[in-house]
Parts: sequence; structure tokens; C-alpha cells
Amino acid sequence: MRGRFLVLDGPDGSGKSTQIARLAARLREKHENVLVLREPGATPMGEALRDLLLHADVDITPLAEMLLYQAARAHLVETVIRPALAAGQTVLLDRYWYSTAAYQGHGLGLDPEEIRRVSAVATKGLEPDRLILLDVPADVGLARLKGKRDRVEGRSLDYHRRVRDGFLVEAKRLGGKATVIDASRDEESVAQDVRRAVEGS
Repeated sequence: MRGRFLVLDGPDGSGKSTQIARLAARLREKHENVLVLREPGATPMGEALRDLLLHADVDITPLAEMLLYQAARAHLVETVIRPALAAGQTVLLDRYWYSTAAYQGHGLGLDPEEIRRVSAVATKGLEPDRLILLDVPADVGLARLKGKRDRVEGRSLDYHRRVRDGFLVEAKRLGGKATVIDASRDEESVAQDVRRAVEGS
């Protein structure tokens, strides 16, 4: 039996990592075989591209940036996600192609529809059973970030506002497969809503 594919996505500072950890623990208590992954990353190739995209002191054009994210995604889907789902595992993924549409599309001005088409090629059409979008205003999310910001986190507030708006556009396009959760609230309230969204998927 195919496993479940669940994606948590959202702007910087929305609490994705915290909520994925809590959700994974909850599902494991219910004896689900859970695999937690992140984008970009989760493979040697993905982690190398993550370091280049977020931490390297190099100029990357918006189009090249988008294609590098897609390359990491294509490799992760083919080598890790699809085999895990085929083995019946529950895959919890921190970010998916919705981030690329939001950050490089709505944020950097690339065509979101073109990004959707490239994403479909990179993933061979693999869509999650449920997208959980943790929504938080840009100023609130950025204020939560601790330590030195990476190359994307360090962009302007206006950029992050466009990204947040972009996430809402992408979630609306998905209709019933997306759940938007107000992540500006306390951690426990958000976790309860995440659990309800997953249990209904």
C-alpha cells in the first residue's frame, strides 16, 4: 500500500521545522513509519545545492536559482520520496515546489505558471496528499529568525511580503488539498490544527 505524502510549507519564520518534528512524533506514536525530509537537502546532492543556494557568496540569477531548486527536487523525488512511498512509509517534507513558486515566482518575478510546469517535470507529477501551509505575516516571521540570516532570509521585507502572498495564491489554487493554518499563534494551537489537517487527509 502506498504511503502518505504530506508537505508542510510556508514563509520563513512560520515554524515548519518545529511543527514537522511534533507531527512526526505524533504519527510515530500511532505506529506510522515516518520519514522526515527537507528541501533542498536530504541527499548529498541536495545538501550541496542547499549550501550553494543559501550560503555561498556567489551571484545567482533568478532563473538559475529556480532551476537549481528544481534539480535538487528532481533528485530527491526520484531517489528517496517515490521509493519511500512505494514501501508504505509516511513522508513528511519540509517545503516542496510551492516554495519555488512563492520565492522565485511571486518573490523574484519569474512566471509562476512556468515554474509550475517545470515543477511537474522535476517531480513527474508527484503531488502530496495534503499541503499544510503555515501562514504568517512577513514581519512576524522574520522577527522570529535567530542568528545570521541566509541569502534568502536576508532579502527585503517587501520581497518576503510578496512571497507570503504567493504562498496564499498557490494554496488557493490547490483547493481542498491545501490547509492554511494561522502560524502567528502559539506553538500548541498550531500543532493542534496541523494534527486535525493530517488526520482528515
